[in-house]
Amino acid sequence: MMNDIPHDLRELHRQDIFNSSRDEAKKRIKSFDVFAHKGTRGHAAIISGSPGMMGAAILTTSAAMHSGCGKTTAFVPIEFFDLIHSSVPEALVKDTTPNLMELSPFDALGVGPGIGISDSSKCFLKKCLKANKPLVIDADGLNLLSENKELINGLPPGTILTPHHGEWEKIFFKTDQDSLKINTSIEYCKKHNINILLKGYYSIFITPSSFFINGSGNNGMAKAGSGDVLTGILVSLLAQGYSTEDAGIIGMFVHGLAGDMARDTWGEDYMTASHLIHSLSTAFLSLRK
Repeated sequence: MMNDIPHDLRELHRQDIFNSSRDEAKKRIKSFDVFAHKGTRGHAAIISGSPGMMGAAILTTSAAMHSGCGKTTAFVPIEFFDLIHSSVPEALVKDTTPNLMELSPFDALGVGPGIGISDSSKCFLKKCLKANKPLVIDADGLNLLSENKELINGLPPGTILTPHHGEWEKIFFKTDQDSLKINTSIEYCKKHNINILLKGYYSIFITPSSFFINGSGNNGMAKAGSGDVLTGILVSLLAQGYSTEDAGIIGMFVHGLAGDMARDTWGEDYMTASHLIHSLSTAFLSLRK
């Protein structure tokens, strides 16, 4: 957490930000009762994927399963059930047909990765808003919000939006001024009682009352699918009962730390989003040491 809004993020000292964000994440990580079982560890729902974009569903669902929740259900088109079963065998699978989507059993929802911006996708998003569950909106979910601004007034309190800078500009306006983006996001979070995780070299988690700058991560994470992994992590943490602030701070630090570990193993130029998932367990364990 910082007291002053930085005018230019490039002026920040990387190691200082890393240390402070690690400390913030470390003090928020919790241990589970030894008698916990899959029914008490939280059930996450991931609404993602469409023809040509099923990789997003696989990455998001797999990241959720690797981030500690007891159960994860992937909502995908019925013709892709076998793909999820073979790629993430631990996950449950349900159909994204809007009138069949029952979201009340779940502890947290994630919507957007790879769903497209069709009328059906808009229905998925509306159902998630009406479910009034802890909610993460990413990717095409953000694109739908930018094209249907009236939906923003229906966001459940505490919702986390996870835009990269391009998606942020679709919702707001174009600017290269870091301080303006942060100030605008703070006012937006206050107005709508939501949270924004602005992704970038320095990711920033913004709440209605605070903002936290993250120091983990590297340029190798600028690859397709990295944001899908973050969404899975966040939904998993929310399903486990973490507050939105704790989930945002832990999630963005662990996401970046997994990226740093992947870089050390596979190299910044050659790592992929899948390598982040391979490193999640080690990243989470490092917070418990």
